[in-house]
Amino acid sequence: MKQLLTLCLSVCLAGALNVAQAQISLEILDAPDTVHVSLDTLSGPDVQAYWDVTNVGEESLDVLVTRSFMEMADPFNFPYVEGEPGSYERFCWGPLCYPFGTVASADQGSALVTLAPADTNNTFKADFYPNGVAGVTTIKYCFQTPGNASNAVCHEVTFVVDATSDVAEPSSGVTCSLMPNPATDMVTLSLDRALDGVVEFRNLVGQVAKRERIQAGVTQQAVNLDGLTEGIWLVSVASEGHVLATQRLVIR
Repeated sequence: MKQLLTLCLSVCLAGALNVAQAQISLEILDAPDTVHVSLDTLSGPDVQAYWDVTNVGEESLDVLVTRSFMEMADPFNFPYVEGEPGSYERFCWGPLCYPFGTVASADQGSALVTLAPADTNNTFKADFYPNGVAGVTTIKYCFQTPGNASNAVCHEVTFVVDATSDVAEPSSGVTCSLMPNPATDMVTLSLDRALDGVVEFRNLVGQVAKRERIQAGVTQQAVNLDGLTEGIWLVSVASEGHVLATQRLVIR
């Protein structure tokens, strides 16, 4: 009986420990989902994304960052080799901006970031260098305590790089939006007024790959993205042969 009670106690304690480990006490604040840039208007070599990380728990935490690629523009310089063609990246966390291509920040020493309860750290920065390459790159950053990858909070940011900023300007006062963006299977087109027209999906060289008539009297319409490949698309609303509005859409 004593052995049975000991076994039950051990199992219960292990279960409680697993629950505690699963409860993440870090929170990411004000993180962008998508960053758009055009090569012909890029003012510097890199595109930057910032966000804050807060310890919402009751104990101090040592926090490191890991980086992984979900999607990469082609070509992409990774593992990084100086002078090679392709986009590349780095990130900053705590006192350091890490070398290009670094997978994880320091897990010990003075470079390891410590967050007291309720503290917010605003030193994180993702640096993306297009290096003349148009395309889509999605990077996931995870914040965790050393040796505990299962207890992490992660965020993905997509860098959308166009070759040019030239997008057809609306010839009439029509406003449109696309949600979600990036999208996968479906996207919802929202208009500020109903109209008789079509929605067209063009690739970056201007070829129409999909055209669908806008239903009469509606200001929102769901569009199936079947047949469209992953990447950047220019979505135009047109009526009587005139383009009224254009938005960029990322499909992934």
